[in-house]
Amino acid sequence: MIASSTSARKNSTCVSFTIPDSRPFFEREQSQSNLPRKLSNSSYEQVVQQLRSLRLVVVGCARDVEANLNGYRNHIEQIIELFHPSSRILIFESDSTDKTVSKLNNWARAEIFSQGVLVKQYASRTDRLALCRNTLLTRAYNYVPDFILVTDVDMFSTSVASFLSNFYYNTDDWSVMTASVTGGYYDIWALRTLSDDVMNYDVWHRIWQLERAREKYCNHNFIELIILTHKKQIPIERDLIEVRSAFGGAGLYKVNSTYGCKYNGSGATCEHVPFHLCMREKNRARIFINPRFLLR
Repeated sequence: MIASSTSARKNSTCVSFTIPDSRPFFEREQSQSNLPRKLSNSSYEQVVQQLRSLRLVVVGCARDVEANLNGYRNHIEQIIELFHPSSRILIFESDSTDKTVSKLNNWARAEIFSQGVLVKQYASRTDRLALCRNTLLTRAYNYVPDFILVTDVDMFSTSVASFLSNFYYNTDDWSVMTASVTGGYYDIWALRTLSDDVMNYDVWHRIWQLERAREKYCNHNFIELIILTHKKQIPIERDLIEVRSAFGGAGLYKVNSTYGCKYNGSGATCEHVPFHLCMREKNRARIFINPRFLLR
């Protein structure tokens, strides 16, 4: 009887955690104008032909990706063949416990930077990722590329046609094209929308804050409402979505939009966000999610 009374008092004082709008971010985002100009079919074909004179550097961070490497290699080599023969593939590896290192070393076309065990020196995953991405960025600059394709080795899988959809748009009008994913847009942590009131905060920091105050709430479905609400499939026919930050497993960067900026994972923050915000501030970079640039 006493326990029931205590429970009743507790339930009478708690509140249900809700969100004001259950639509995913791409449905809530306001209609955007001044999007990159679409090319005619003939202009697009000319741009694709011109890629053979442009240098691409592909970069990726690798840890325990033995099972993914064959597929990754197949997709990346098809894409890099579109560009100048001096294009490069750079892979930074650390902390692997499977056969990732030996498989990477058998990939003659890739330049491998194997760093051994970093987890003791950099306990935070985001700090290790920032170190990886900054190291690769510096190395990429040595090849003076026109574009840098940043990839997640464990999930990069796309067709040539999907990749080339980034060039449907005038390259003077965009700085970064980031990917979408089949089955739902998963990379909410790296996302910052243009609208202040849609998805322009760190979702995990918000959830951790709510977890610390969980006794206040009658329900605790924070992840479902804050993250899973937005992890819906972006329709492939939808136009580009301009954002302050996004990644989605891959991003194609015009190299001059990255100058003077570094990745930073301190404070358990997604390392992409400070990098993209710096690009916007220093280089007036325009960053987009391209629903047709689809990882499968």
